Amino acid sequence: MHKLTSWLSWVNRQKIVVLIGAIALGLGAVFPWYQLPPQGLEAFSVNLFWINIGRLFAAILALFGFAAVFYYGISRLPRQLFWIGLVAVLLFPYCVTTLSPTVSFLATTYSSQNDRVSAHIDRNFSEVQAQWKQSIKLNPSKPTESIFDLRITDSRFFQMPSWERVWMEGFGYNNSFFSFIGRGWGVTVTGLVISLMGGYLETEESELHNLLKDLSKLLPSIGILLGIIICSLIWANIANYNLSEKFAKGEYQAVIAGSRSLATLYPPFKGDTAFIERLGKAGLYTNQTNLSLVNFIRGLESYRLADFDKARDYFQLSLTEEPKNFIVRGYLASAVFNKGIDYFNGSNQLNSPKAGGAIDLFDQVLEIFPSHVEALYALMIARVVNGQFDKSAQIAKQIIEQNKYFQIQNNSLIGQAYLHMSWNDFASDRIPEAWHLYRQSIDDSNWRK
Repeated sequence: MHKLTSWLSWVNRQKIVVLIGAIALGLGAVFPWYQLPPQGLEAFSVNLFWINIGRLFAAILALFGFAAVFYYGISRLPRQLFWIGLVAVLLFPYCVTTLSPTVSFLATTYSSQNDRVSAHIDRNFSEVQAQWKQSIKLNPSKPTESIFDLRITDSRFFQMPSWERVWMEGFGYNNSFFSFIGRGWGVTVTGLVISLMGGYLETEESELHNLLKDLSKLLPSIGILLGIIICSLIWANIANYNLSEKFAKGEYQAVIAGSRSLATLYPPFKGDTAFIERLGKAGLYTNQTNLSLVNFIRGLESYRLADFDKARDYFQLSLTEEPKNFIVRGYLASAVFNKGIDYFNGSNQLNSPKAGGAIDLFDQVLEIFPSHVEALYALMIARVVNGQFDKSAQIAKQIIEQNKYFQIQNNSLIGQAYLHMSWNDFASDRIPEAWHLYRQSIDDSNWRK
């Protein structure tokens, strides 16, 4: 009885709240903060290790929380460290989208492809539900032209209604980024907030006093940090505009030097088609030939004229010169895919040679740009048109597996994947299995059964 009374006297609401926060931070250290299809990461030579290093920070803060509960007391909880941690974690989207342009490009591209596929299924539902898909037409792909979203086009940007764009596009809080956010980041934010709440749970007077005391120390620094970030976004726009002016005046040498410096200081410009095209033309006009950029410019000209064969050749030459240029790889995949769409849309008979040609091209797209959502969807359909139900079902399984990396799964696409698997079983006279898969295609509650 004495031990129970002693334990009850030790437990209080502060310790319970901080303990819950520490457990949440521990989970934040276990779960990934960001995830993308691994095949795509490998093809683009990018690693998410440094992006997920925040898990180590979450683990350290969790240890502080546990130590405060079980060892040195809540009054000695380093609240300012937790505040700094909360600000740093909330700036995670900005850091990823700004400092890792390849990751930002992949997230933007996969997300936009996913949206276009979903829209195609919804608009052509009667056609995609038909078993042989003889009348369906697929849409061409659109490459990601830029990951530099926060463009200031006129003075209206500085009006209050426009500042939502700063948060959404400048700080990275957009749909494409959050399409691949991991549970670790959200749990870490929750753990930090709960831990801070527990740190202030004393008497009502001391709660307010300690909160105001900490905020008076931290708010000026936080304001300065946010001001620096906003000013850097505005400066990047001004610098880019100045380079356009110099290009128009024929000051190509200054454009080359300024572009290289700007791309180093603000990496998202490495994923901006207009920026790269301007740099390439400036080098061409001054006989400072960069074969990768020259071939990219020529590929763009052919691509815009819908000459996808010639565009593919130029983009391939450009990528050979600079294999890590993600924007070129994106255009190359789009050129090959759109050539495949031309083949497919010209096919309207089962086992058509053109459907077979489209299949070859869609396979090439997946070699260039693994996990390409539109290519997987088109390949799944093209194989059905070509009578290859078993291979279509294999692609369907890839689609289901790949959707696990999306924060919100594409119900339309997964439903189509189960439908194609159902057709394969039906064609093989496995009627019970076909019926079960068909039910899964129309009812997401059966997906895990």
